[in-house]
Amino acid sequence: MTTLELIASFLGAIITLMVLSYLFADNPLFRLAIHIFIGSASGYAGAIAWHNVLKPGLVDPLFAAGLRGIAQPSALVTVVLPWILVLVLLLKLSPRTARYGTLSMALLVGVGAAVVVGGAVSGTLVPQTLASMESLSPASVAPQTGETGLERMINVSLVLLGTITTLLYFRFGQRHSLTGEGETPLAVISGVTVPGPAGLVRAVGKAFIAVTFGVMYAGALSAALVVLVERLQFLRDTLSNLFGALG
Repeated sequence: MTTLELIASFLGAIITLMVLSYLFADNPLFRLAIHIFIGSASGYAGAIAWHNVLKPGLVDPLFAAGLRGIAQPSALVTVVLPWILVLVLLLKLSPRTARYGTLSMALLVGVGAAVVVGGAVSGTLVPQTLASMESLSPASVAPQTGETGLERMINVSLVLLGTITTLLYFRFGQRHSLTGEGETPLAVISGVTVPGPAGLVRAVGKAFIAVTFGVMYAGALSAALVVLVERLQFLRDTLSNLFGALG
């Protein structure tokens, strides 16, 4: 290990100990480590934004077009309009001129929301729905998992029951009338006030949700333990390398 790598490992070990000191109590060392982390992350994010967004999207087109090229109709959309939106957005920095930056902020939030919602629908909701539907087909799942007969029927039934009851749990929640009496939307739709089946559906759906959150919490806890073990091993290796270099 070179001297530079040894110094970097030693600094990483010091910051790791500063963060782990929060296990005992909140202290200045922990807050210093958090400030270093936030500052480094902000600087890294700013550098990425400059090199990947601002420079290629604003500065480079402006210098490429030149003074004569800016007057061209095509440059009004690709060069002038982005600069106008950015300058108007900077008016948000002052409370007196913040209202003039509403247009740029609205475009920014609207486009961002559209990208997030579209990505969630096309990248998460639709694939998960298709995967749930495909998991009910023995012809597509049995060759992959080797499940056949009764075992496959039990798994398919659990997947189907969990999906339906979880969706119905959010749809048929408890509703209170003006008189204060509990009434379910299922009873309102059917016209018959029989909360028994809806209550059973909610109970089953709630059980599946509880199991899901339990598994997610166990996964997050195990991942945190893996990170902790890795950090402890890193500290041990750093001390070994440091004593080896000094010895």
